[in-house]
Amino acid sequence: MKKSIFLVLLLVLSLLVISCSKKKEESAGHKTDEKSDPTRSELYVTINGEKITKGDFMDFISYSHAMMDPENQDNKAVLTALRDDFIRHRVLLQEAKKHKVQIDEKKFSEMLAAFKTDKGEKVVNEFEEELDIDFESVKKLLRERALVNEFLGGVSEEITVSDRELKDYFNKRKSELTGIKKAHIFHIVTSDEAKAAEAMRMLQKGISFAEVAEKYSVAPEAANGGDLGYVDVTEFPDIFQEALKLKIGETSQIMKSEYGWHIFKLADIQQNDKINFDDVKDELHDELYGIKQEKILKDYIDELYSKTEIVFASNSSDPAAPAKPQSGDNK
Repeated sequence: MKKSIFLVLLLVLSLLVISCSKKKEESAGHKTDEKSDPTRSELYVTINGEKITKGDFMDFISYSHAMMDPENQDNKAVLTALRDDFIRHRVLLQEAKKHKVQIDEKKFSEMLAAFKTDKGEKVVNEFEEELDIDFESVKKLLRERALVNEFLGGVSEEITVSDRELKDYFNKRKSELTGIKKAHIFHIVTSDEAKAAEAMRMLQKGISFAEVAEKYSVAPEAANGGDLGYVDVTEFPDIFQEALKLKIGETSQIMKSEYGWHIFKLADIQQNDKINFDDVKDELHDELYGIKQEKILKDYIDELYSKTEIVFASNSSDPAAPAKPQSGDNK
Protein backbone atom coordinates (compact mmCIF):
# COMPACT_ATOMS: atom_id res chain seq x y z
CA MET A 1 0.00 0.00 0.00
CA LYS A 2 1.25 3.50 -0.86
CA LYS A 3 4.93 2.62 -0.59
CA SER A 4 6.00 5.89 -2.16
CA ILE A 5 4.30 7.84 0.65
CA PHE A 6 6.01 5.62 3.20
CA LEU A 7 9.39 6.34 1.68
CA VAL A 8 8.83 10.09 1.77
CA LEU A 9 7.90 9.84 5.44
CA LEU A 10 10.90 7.63 5.97
CA LEU A 11 13.25 10.25 4.58
CA VAL A 12 11.77 13.04 6.67
CA LEU A 13 11.86 11.03 9.88
CA SER A 14 15.39 9.84 9.24
CA LEU A 15 16.57 13.41 8.78
CA LEU A 16 14.86 14.33 12.03
CA VAL A 17 16.51 11.38 13.77
CA ILE A 18 19.92 12.75 12.93
CA SER A 19 19.11 16.42 13.47
CA CYS A 20 17.46 16.07 16.86
CA SER A 21 20.11 13.69 18.11
CA LYS A 22 22.94 16.00 17.08
CA LYS A 23 21.25 19.08 18.47
CA LYS A 24 20.62 17.50 21.83
CA GLU A 25 24.15 16.20 22.23
CA GLU A 26 25.82 19.37 21.02
CA SER A 27 23.68 21.58 23.25
CA ALA A 28 24.98 19.57 26.18
CA GLY A 29 28.53 20.29 25.06
CA HIS A 30 29.33 16.76 23.87
CA LYS A 31 30.79 15.55 20.62
CA THR A 32 29.02 12.68 18.94
CA ASP A 33 32.00 10.49 17.98
CA GLU A 34 32.59 7.21 19.75
CA LYS A 35 35.87 8.39 21.30
CA SER A 36 34.03 11.02 23.38
CA ASP A 37 31.35 8.50 24.37
CA PRO A 38 33.05 5.11 24.80
CA THR A 39 29.80 3.42 25.87
CA ARG A 40 28.60 3.67 22.26
CA SER A 41 30.98 0.89 21.30
CA GLU A 42 29.76 -1.42 24.07
CA LEU A 43 28.02 -4.61 23.02
CA TYR A 44 24.28 -4.07 23.41
CA VAL A 45 22.71 -7.24 22.03
CA THR A 46 23.59 -10.27 19.92
CA ILE A 47 20.96 -11.41 17.43
CA ASN A 48 21.58 -14.75 15.71
CA GLY A 49 25.29 -14.23 16.26
CA GLU A 50 25.36 -10.64 14.96
CA LYS A 51 26.91 -8.29 17.54
CA ILE A 52 25.12 -4.96 17.79
CA THR A 53 26.45 -2.02 19.79
CA LYS A 54 24.79 0.44 22.12
CA GLY A 55 25.65 3.15 19.58
CA ASP A 56 23.51 1.35 16.98
CA PHE A 57 20.60 1.37 19.43
CA MET A 58 21.04 5.04 20.38
CA ASP A 59 21.21 6.12 16.73
CA PHE A 60 17.97 4.27 16.01
CA ILE A 61 15.96 5.77 18.88
CA SER A 62 17.52 9.25 18.93
CA TYR A 63 14.58 11.13 17.39
CA SER A 64 11.93 9.65 19.68
CA HIS A 65 14.20 10.02 22.69
CA ALA A 66 15.14 13.63 21.89
CA MET A 67 11.55 14.77 21.30
CA MET A 68 9.94 13.24 24.39
CA ASP A 69 9.50 15.07 27.68
CA PRO A 70 12.71 14.95 29.78
CA GLU A 71 10.97 13.13 32.63
CA ASN A 72 10.19 10.25 30.25
CA GLN A 73 13.68 9.91 28.78
CA ASP A 74 14.79 7.60 31.61
CA ASN A 75 11.43 5.89 32.02
CA LYS A 76 12.08 2.16 31.90
CA ALA A 77 8.77 1.34 30.23
CA VAL A 78 9.44 3.89 27.48
CA LEU A 79 12.99 2.67 26.95
CA THR A 80 11.77 -0.91 26.82
CA ALA A 81 9.25 -0.01 24.09
CA LEU A 82 12.00 1.72 22.10
CA ARG A 83 14.28 -1.26 22.62
CA ASP A 84 11.63 -3.67 21.35
CA ASP A 85 11.14 -1.54 18.24
CA PHE A 86 14.88 -1.57 17.61
CA ILE A 87 15.16 -5.35 18.08
CA ARG A 88 12.23 -5.92 15.73
CA HIS A 89 13.90 -3.72 13.13
CA ARG A 90 17.22 -5.56 13.36
CA VAL A 91 15.59 -9.00 13.23
CA LEU A 92 13.66 -8.00 10.10
CA LEU A 93 16.76 -6.41 8.58
CA GLN A 94 18.57 -9.72 8.96
CA GLU A 95 15.73 -11.49 7.19
CA ALA A 96 15.67 -8.93 4.40
CA LYS A 97 19.38 -9.44 3.81
CA LYS A 98 19.05 -13.22 4.05
CA HIS A 99 16.38 -13.15 1.36
CA LYS A 100 18.59 -10.85 -0.73
CA VAL A 101 15.91 -8.17 -0.85
CA GLN A 102 16.86 -5.19 -2.98
CA ILE A 103 15.31 -1.75 -3.23
CA ASP A 104 14.75 0.21 -6.41
CA GLU A 105 18.01 2.13 -6.57
CA LYS A 106 16.61 4.65 -9.02
CA LYS A 107 13.72 5.53 -6.72
CA PHE A 108 16.04 5.57 -3.73
CA SER A 109 18.38 7.99 -5.49
CA GLU A 110 15.46 10.15 -6.57
CA MET A 111 14.23 10.25 -2.99
CA LEU A 112 17.61 11.48 -1.80
CA ALA A 113 17.98 13.92 -4.69
CA ALA A 114 14.64 15.50 -3.79
CA PHE A 115 16.38 17.15 -0.86
CA LYS A 116 18.97 18.69 -3.16
CA THR A 117 16.49 20.85 -5.04
CA ASP A 118 15.03 24.21 -4.06
CA LYS A 119 13.54 23.89 -0.55
CA GLY A 120 15.23 20.56 -0.02
CA GLU A 121 18.67 22.02 -0.62
CA LYS A 122 17.99 24.69 1.98
CA VAL A 123 16.79 22.13 4.52
CA VAL A 124 19.88 19.96 4.07
CA ASN A 125 22.20 22.96 4.21
CA GLU A 126 20.60 24.13 7.43
CA PHE A 127 20.99 20.68 8.99
CA GLU A 128 24.61 20.45 7.87
CA GLU A 129 25.58 23.99 8.88
CA GLU A 130 23.69 24.37 12.15
CA LEU A 131 23.95 20.80 13.41
CA ASP A 132 27.21 19.66 11.78
CA ILE A 133 25.52 16.85 9.84
CA ASP A 134 26.96 14.98 6.93
CA PHE A 135 23.99 14.12 4.72
CA GLU A 136 25.83 11.01 3.56
CA SER A 137 25.51 9.56 7.06
CA VAL A 138 21.72 9.51 6.68
CA LYS A 139 21.84 7.01 3.84
CA LYS A 140 22.70 3.97 5.97
CA LEU A 141 19.61 4.27 8.14
CA LEU A 142 17.46 5.14 5.14
CA ARG A 143 18.65 2.09 3.26
CA GLU A 144 18.03 -0.20 6.23
CA ARG A 145 14.48 1.02 6.69
CA ALA A 146 13.76 0.88 2.98
CA LEU A 147 15.01 -2.72 2.86
CA VAL A 148 12.79 -3.72 5.79
CA ASN A 149 9.81 -1.97 4.20
CA GLU A 150 10.41 -3.73 0.89
CA PHE A 151 10.78 -7.08 2.66
CA LEU A 152 7.53 -6.67 4.62
CA GLY A 153 5.78 -5.63 1.43
CA GLY A 154 6.79 -8.97 -0.04
CA VAL A 155 5.52 -10.86 3.00
CA SER A 156 2.06 -9.32 2.61
CA GLU A 157 1.89 -8.94 -1.17
CA GLU A 158 -0.73 -11.69 -1.57
CA ILE A 159 -3.37 -9.80 0.44
CA THR A 160 -6.62 -9.19 -1.42
CA VAL A 161 -9.82 -7.41 -0.40
CA SER A 162 -12.98 -8.43 -2.27
CA ASP A 163 -16.04 -6.26 -2.91
CA ARG A 164 -18.07 -8.63 -0.73
CA GLU A 165 -15.63 -8.15 2.15
CA LEU A 166 -15.76 -4.40 1.65
CA LYS A 167 -19.56 -4.30 1.72
CA ASP A 168 -19.69 -6.48 4.83
CA TYR A 169 -17.12 -4.25 6.48
CA PHE A 170 -19.08 -1.15 5.43
CA ASN A 171 -22.28 -2.52 6.99
CA LYS A 172 -20.36 -3.30 10.18
CA ARG A 173 -18.88 0.20 10.35
CA LYS A 174 -21.81 2.19 8.95
CA SER A 175 -23.14 3.38 12.28
CA GLU A 176 -19.65 4.46 13.34
CA LEU A 177 -18.95 6.27 10.08
CA THR A 178 -22.19 8.25 10.16
CA GLY A 179 -21.59 11.46 12.05
CA ILE A 180 -17.80 11.44 11.81
CA LYS A 181 -16.39 14.92 11.54
CA LYS A 182 -13.84 15.56 8.80
CA ALA A 183 -11.69 18.65 8.97
CA HIS A 184 -9.83 20.43 6.20
CA ILE A 185 -6.50 21.15 7.89
CA PHE A 186 -3.31 22.93 6.91
CA HIS A 187 -0.27 21.88 8.91
CA ILE A 188 3.29 23.02 9.57
CA VAL A 189 5.68 20.90 11.63
CA THR A 190 9.32 21.71 12.39
CA SER A 191 12.07 19.76 14.10
CA ASP A 192 12.97 22.56 16.51
CA GLU A 193 11.17 25.39 18.29
CA ALA A 194 13.26 28.16 16.73
CA LYS A 195 12.11 27.24 13.21
CA ALA A 196 8.51 27.10 14.39
CA ALA A 197 8.90 30.59 15.87
CA GLU A 198 10.30 31.87 12.55
CA ALA A 199 7.35 30.34 10.72
CA MET A 200 4.91 31.96 13.14
CA ARG A 201 6.52 35.38 12.63
CA MET A 202 6.11 34.99 8.88
CA LEU A 203 2.43 34.12 9.32
CA GLN A 204 1.91 37.12 11.59
CA LYS A 205 3.41 39.33 8.89
CA GLY A 206 0.64 38.21 6.56
CA ILE A 207 2.58 35.71 4.44
CA SER A 208 0.27 32.92 3.30
CA PHE A 209 0.15 29.68 5.25
CA ALA A 210 0.98 27.72 2.08
CA GLU A 211 4.12 29.74 1.40
CA VAL A 212 5.32 29.44 5.00
CA ALA A 213 4.61 25.70 5.04
CA GLU A 214 6.64 25.17 1.88
CA LYS A 215 9.58 27.01 3.42
CA TYR A 216 9.58 25.71 7.00
CA SER A 217 7.58 22.47 7.32
CA VAL A 218 9.42 19.13 7.22
CA ALA A 219 6.24 17.11 6.64
CA PRO A 220 5.48 15.55 3.23
CA GLU A 221 2.42 17.77 2.71
CA ALA A 222 4.71 20.84 2.77
CA ALA A 223 5.03 20.44 -0.99
CA ASN A 224 1.27 21.14 -1.16
CA GLY A 225 1.49 24.18 1.06
CA GLY A 226 0.80 22.13 4.20
CA ASP A 227 -2.64 21.09 2.90
CA LEU A 228 -3.76 17.77 4.39
CA GLY A 229 -7.17 17.98 2.74
CA TYR A 230 -10.25 16.65 4.57
CA VAL A 231 -9.12 14.20 7.24
CA ASP A 232 -10.53 12.34 10.21
CA VAL A 233 -8.28 13.64 12.97
CA THR A 234 -8.91 10.53 15.08
CA GLU A 235 -6.65 8.68 12.63
CA PHE A 236 -3.78 11.10 13.37
CA PRO A 237 -1.64 11.67 16.48
CA ASP A 238 -3.50 13.27 19.40
CA ILE A 239 -1.98 16.70 18.74
CA PHE A 240 -4.20 16.99 15.64
CA GLN A 241 -7.27 17.15 17.90
CA GLU A 242 -6.15 20.69 18.71
CA ALA A 243 -7.02 21.76 15.17
CA LEU A 244 -10.71 21.07 15.88
CA LYS A 245 -10.66 23.66 18.67
CA LEU A 246 -9.96 26.42 16.14
CA LYS A 247 -12.56 28.54 14.40
CA ILE A 248 -12.78 28.08 10.64
CA GLY A 249 -10.03 30.19 9.08
CA GLU A 250 -8.14 30.49 12.38
CA THR A 251 -4.44 29.62 12.82
CA SER A 252 -3.17 28.02 16.03
CA GLN A 253 -0.28 29.02 18.23
CA ILE A 254 2.85 26.81 18.25
CA MET A 255 2.16 23.43 19.84
CA LYS A 256 4.70 20.80 20.89
CA SER A 257 4.33 17.04 20.60
CA GLU A 258 6.69 14.08 20.48
CA TYR A 259 6.87 14.62 16.71
CA GLY A 260 8.02 18.25 16.78
CA TRP A 261 6.51 21.74 16.88
CA HIS A 262 3.19 22.21 15.08
CA ILE A 263 1.11 25.07 13.68
CA PHE A 264 -2.41 24.30 12.41
CA LYS A 265 -4.94 26.18 10.32
CA LEU A 266 -8.55 25.00 10.18
CA ALA A 267 -10.07 25.67 6.75
CA ASP A 268 -13.40 23.83 7.01
CA ILE A 269 -15.34 21.09 8.80
CA GLN A 270 -17.73 18.59 7.24
CA GLN A 271 -20.25 16.53 9.18
CA ASN A 272 -21.11 13.20 7.56
CA ASP A 273 -24.79 12.93 8.50
CA LYS A 274 -25.36 10.48 5.65
CA ILE A 275 -22.89 8.11 4.14
CA ASN A 276 -22.96 5.65 1.26
CA PHE A 277 -20.68 2.83 0.22
CA ASP A 278 -19.17 4.46 -2.88
CA ASP A 279 -18.11 7.55 -0.90
CA VAL A 280 -15.96 5.53 1.50
CA LYS A 281 -15.06 2.47 -0.57
CA ASP A 282 -11.44 3.44 -1.16
CA GLU A 283 -10.93 4.50 2.44
CA LEU A 284 -12.43 1.26 3.75
CA HIS A 285 -10.33 -0.76 1.32
CA ASP A 286 -7.15 0.75 2.77
CA GLU A 287 -8.43 0.22 6.31
CA LEU A 288 -9.39 -3.43 5.77
CA TYR A 289 -6.17 -4.08 3.87
CA GLY A 290 -4.28 -2.64 6.83
CA ILE A 291 -6.10 -4.89 9.28
CA LYS A 292 -5.27 -7.97 7.19
CA GLN A 293 -1.70 -6.81 6.71
CA GLU A 294 -1.23 -6.19 10.42
CA LYS A 295 -2.39 -9.72 11.27
CA ILE A 296 -0.23 -11.37 8.61
CA LEU A 297 2.85 -9.41 9.67
CA LYS A 298 2.22 -10.05 13.36
CA ASP A 299 1.90 -13.79 12.78
CA TYR A 300 5.02 -13.76 10.61
CA ILE A 301 7.07 -11.79 13.13
CA ASP A 302 5.88 -13.98 16.03
CA GLU A 303 7.02 -17.07 14.16
CA LEU A 304 10.29 -15.39 13.23
CA TYR A 305 10.97 -14.47 16.86
CA SER A 306 10.40 -18.06 17.95
CA LYS A 307 13.36 -19.05 15.76
CA THR A 308 15.58 -16.08 16.67
CA GLU A 309 18.32 -16.11 19.31
CA ILE A 310 18.44 -12.75 21.11
CA VAL A 311 20.96 -12.29 23.93
CA PHE A 312 21.40 -8.92 25.63
CA ALA A 313 24.87 -8.03 26.88
CA SER A 314 25.28 -8.60 30.61
CA ASN A 315 27.35 -5.41 30.92
CA SER A 316 24.88 -3.19 29.10
CA SER A 317 24.47 0.14 30.89
CA ASP A 318 21.07 0.72 29.31
CA PRO A 319 18.23 0.31 31.86
CA ALA A 320 15.92 -1.16 29.24
CA ALA A 321 18.22 -4.07 28.45
CA PRO A 322 18.04 -7.12 30.74
CA ALA A 323 21.14 -9.24 31.09
CA LYS A 324 19.49 -11.98 29.05
CA PRO A 325 15.96 -12.76 27.84
CA GLN A 326 13.87 -15.04 30.01
CA SER A 327 13.60 -18.66 28.96
CA GLY A 328 11.18 -18.98 26.08
CA ASP A 329 11.03 -15.19 25.57
CA ASN A 330 13.23 -13.89 22.78
CA LYS A 331 11.40 -10.59 22.55
